[in-house]
Amino acid sequence: MNTFSHGILEWYNNNKRDLPWRTDNSPYRVLISEIMLQQTQVPRVIEKFHEFLMLFPTLRNLANASKADVIKAWSGLGYNRRALLLHKFAQVVVEKHDAIIPSTPEELIELPGIGPYAAGSIASFAFNLPAPAIDVNVRRIFHRYFDGKDQGKLGSKEEERVLFSVVKDSIPDNKSCDFHNALMDFGSLVCKRNTPLCTGCPLFSSCKFGPLYDQDKATLHKVIKAKEKGVTELGRHVPNRIFRGRIVEWVRKNENVEISVTDLGSQIKKDFNKEEEWLLMLITKLQQDHLLTFAEKNGSIKLEIAK
Repeated sequence: MNTFSHGILEWYNNNKRDLPWRTDNSPYRVLISEIMLQQTQVPRVIEKFHEFLMLFPTLRNLANASKADVIKAWSGLGYNRRALLLHKFAQVVVEKHDAIIPSTPEELIELPGIGPYAAGSIASFAFNLPAPAIDVNVRRIFHRYFDGKDQGKLGSKEEERVLFSVVKDSIPDNKSCDFHNALMDFGSLVCKRNTPLCTGCPLFSSCKFGPLYDQDKATLHKVIKAKEKGVTELGRHVPNRIFRGRIVEWVRKNENVEISVTDLGSQIKKDFNKEEEWLLMLITKLQQDHLLTFAEKNGSIKLEIAK
């Protein structure tokens, strides 16, 4: 355990990434970065992070903003429902905690949009508490190093309980923030999902996975993702969430414009062909998720960002 923790921190000290939410890890900035980083690549988040903070520099600013303004500001990040949950989080914290973000995972997980990982990451990154923040990268690193297993996905309840305990025990005293940052960088740069750099890894000699992995043939790592619900576009399966994002993006740029369902379909799907029922299903679901509102009139529809 000490070999692992020391090795990760030593590597991090020489290889840490320069990320904007690390130079000032105040709770609000950590919150914004953590919600943005869920399902979005780091370069894209860096691009949007400063822009979002300029619009909403404090938690109170975010809480007092309109839902529509927050959704519009989220443009380009995808998974737009995160914007709604972040907005709701801010409102609840202002109302119940006087705009002070709680520090413990137990308090954080009770707030909108906060699951076990986000609760641990905010507690660790913003408050340096020894709270495990276990995402797919951390899970993969620990299973490889300690178990020799190439497992990034969620395990059974017992497996997750054991993993949580191992991660918690590995956090060095008063180093939770640095240690978790180290794990994030190590998972992105060395212990990568598809092409781990085992032969150049500083932990190779003590890792149970490294000696089993043939880096030239990549013999151990095959990840098969479950296919998301979606449709075919130009011969390729595209998840519905991508089209949902395109619809929201179109409305951001064309709010209050009346358009036929067929014309809207051609705007968001390159080979749209008599798929009106599918498109209306997506729009209805967006309305149910409080992202958009729409009304039908004389064969056309009018869409707006939800107020």
